[in-house]
Amino acid sequence: MQKIPCSRFRSLSAHGLRLCFLMVLLAASLSGCIERSACIDAGADRPWFCKPIAPPALEGGADPGLLLLLVPEGQSLAHAQVTAWMDAASEEGLRMQAVTDRQFLALGADALKYAGLVLPDQLHAIASNELVQALRDYTTAGGNTMLVYDFGIFTLNSQQKPIYAIPTSRLSDLAGVDYALYDDLREKITVVGPVTAMRSTMRQLQVPPGKSIAYVPDDRVPGDAAPVLAYRPESALPLPPGGMLRSAAAPVDVLDTYSGYLLGNLDYSSFVTGGAFNGKTLATSPQAGLVAGLNKLGRGQVLFVNLPLTYLKVVRTDAQPMHGFLHYFGYNVLQLAHLSSVPQGIPGLTLNWHLDSFTAQQPTLTLEKLGVFDEGPFSIDMTAGPDAVTIGDGKGWNLDSNKVAQDILWRFARKGHAIGSHGGWNHDYYGLNASDSNQGTFLPYLEKNLESIRRAVSHPLRPYLGLNTPMPPATPPALLPAAHKLEALADGHLGQMVRQYSPPVGNNPTWAMDYLERQGVVGVYFAGHTGLGPTRQYRDGQLLNPGIWVFPVTPAGKYATFEEFQTNKVPRQEVIDWYRDLVDFTISQRTTRMIYMHPNGANVWPDVLQNLLAYAKSKGQENFRWYTMPRLADFMTARREVQWTERRETIGVSEFEASHPGSLNEMVWLLPKTRYAYPPVSADGSATVSDRGTHWAVRAGNTRQVKFTARLTLDGTY
Repeated sequence: MQKIPCSRFRSLSAHGLRLCFLMVLLAASLSGCIERSACIDAGADRPWFCKPIAPPALEGGADPGLLLLLVPEGQSLAHAQVTAWMDAASEEGLRMQAVTDRQFLALGADALKYAGLVLPDQLHAIASNELVQALRDYTTAGGNTMLVYDFGIFTLNSQQKPIYAIPTSRLSDLAGVDYALYDDLREKITVVGPVTAMRSTMRQLQVPPGKSIAYVPDDRVPGDAAPVLAYRPESALPLPPGGMLRSAAAPVDVLDTYSGYLLGNLDYSSFVTGGAFNGKTLATSPQAGLVAGLNKLGRGQVLFVNLPLTYLKVVRTDAQPMHGFLHYFGYNVLQLAHLSSVPQGIPGLTLNWHLDSFTAQQPTLTLEKLGVFDEGPFSIDMTAGPDAVTIGDGKGWNLDSNKVAQDILWRFARKGHAIGSHGGWNHDYYGLNASDSNQGTFLPYLEKNLESIRRAVSHPLRPYLGLNTPMPPATPPALLPAAHKLEALADGHLGQMVRQYSPPVGNNPTWAMDYLERQGVVGVYFAGHTGLGPTRQYRDGQLLNPGIWVFPVTPAGKYATFEEFQTNKVPRQEVIDWYRDLVDFTISQRTTRMIYMHPNGANVWPDVLQNLLAYAKSKGQENFRWYTMPRLADFMTARREVQWTERRETIGVSEFEASHPGSLNEMVWLLPKTRYAYPPVSADGSATVSDRGTHWAVRAGNTRQVKFTARLTLDGTY
């Protein structure tokens, strides 16, 4: 029962994608919005008018840890193109605030007192000459700038109509390479093709093992002519010694490219670039030239990203590039203190089991005897109906009448695994036929499945006892220990709540997510944004279901499950190595990712599964943990309410303050030693400090407020 990714992943033709995107960015630049969800109080006669929401003033003085996102005047901050950046920064543990052109110009030299400036794609394709010069002055004076794709590529002519700057983008000196070469290339100004980077760089960009694969330069049919470029991209990265694939003669670090689940190499749109790039190359395109690089300009530096990051996240459900490059800017370029994205700062994986049909019953029991489910906790989801492929086939779990299956779920729940619903009653029938247009037919399938799972793992009295919702985030800190004990007691005697979901065949109509959100589901397997950690559901140009965290699958190249590995003859050792690399990645990057499997395939590859579990266990509980979807979703929801600042009242010393309406318990700040040379100090004892190798870890206690200070390096860099 193979998963298929969302149709929005399927690529357009190169010409179609290029034309579509240029029309979208021009419309966005002229109107400030492109979809109804971003418009507020527009009125029936102006349905596409966005009511401006002015960015808040920069309060409390300069903050050397705050990123500024430059948006045009009148831009709605509720627009998905803006919130996508804000959410990405938050999820990466960084802080960001939008500023308009006027606010930025008014800051003058004071803009240098903030961490850096992000110039986003799509939002701000038109820029005045005054603004362009101010950006150049800011960077030359020592500012840190992240320049993305089409920012400022248009200027206004005498009729106030947008036109390309001639002969190249006015920001080419910031990028360190010529781009937006409309005068030379016209409609071929952008090209579509793979993006390549060294594997070590991919990891710094938060691309996990399997989301990037070794780059094979050409998969054309033999005899096909090589593509002809209209402009020579001299800035392209040369191939590494020894070629692209790992071999005895090649270095361990190989050239990789982005890959998609069941898709293989992914293609992206980039501006064709020209001229030599003298900065630090991060990523390139065989068709376009430079895709990303770090360029020095005066006393400042620019991270140029030649990819439509906003478009990819908001429209194409591919948020990994935005998050990855923003992470690189905040962590690698700026060396910022950041809020850990995992509880207590301890990384790990989410293992999501899909129990599709009755054929999984015996494999599940066998794996249980092997002790597989003594590890974890895992997220385990079941399709509960009597059928599995077609109506009346009798191949389903038939949970309501299957005492063995009921006992399996109850035992798993008692061991601490999170039990959830796997779609709509009949795995393949629902997964292959449900769509956004047939809610009336398939919502009952979704409802029956969820209710069946609830009956199996939760006492029917639980909702009537007021115990059908998790502990409120505003629970007073003094009551937290008792509240946790009460919650555990309720789960032990009344069964757990059903708060996670995975869609059959990866098919997740928007109405299904609406229903699940109303039912208290907080974590959902997601076929979009692959390779990313828990994130919010940006989809079809909108932020949907803010009460739900989606958990993108991380694949091993084109495949992700034992059945797929078996069918496609993937060597077992490659799968073992991938799982181990993924564990190591989460530890080294202090993050989390989600993998999934079925008992049927795992029962055929038990040695590989046991190797994964043993390897993860060998890392120790303080370095690696298994997380369920609800556990991480609850943490991420609480984490969104953390407010924190960094001030520089004393030369060479940063003062941090953080607060939360409920409790800062489990929140950890990580301070890189390259910037903060000495252990932070919490004078009031509200936090504890530990050494985590490359970082200082400041862990908050069970309190609503935390204060600590940290001394900076003495070389004057920061």
